[in-house]
Amino acid sequence: MAQGTEHELVNPTTQAIVAPFNGAPRLPSLAGTRLGIIDDSKRNADVLLEELAEVLRTRYEISEVKWHRKPSASKPADPEAIRELVESCDSVIIAVGD
Repeated sequence: MAQGTEHELVNPTTQAIVAPFNGAPRLPSLAGTRLGIIDDSKRNADVLLEELAEVLRTRYEISEVKWHRKPSASKPADPEAIRELVESCDSVIIAVGD
């Protein structure tokens, strides 16, 4: 290295850019509400969702559960099924199995 040469040390790390997210407003209570469930068709998703639905029915008094099962995890849910869940449910849960 030649004398008198200066080097500047830089930090190559950056801060994560987190997009703002405003989720749906919380329901004041789950009691008496209608729940939609989207099963992504992966192994064990149905087991997890059935157990969750049962807990929500018994512990939190969900009044009704509507199910939609996707043909596969790699395909989007049917837009008509999504529209039906939006119109007939107070909240919707989707889960991934495995």
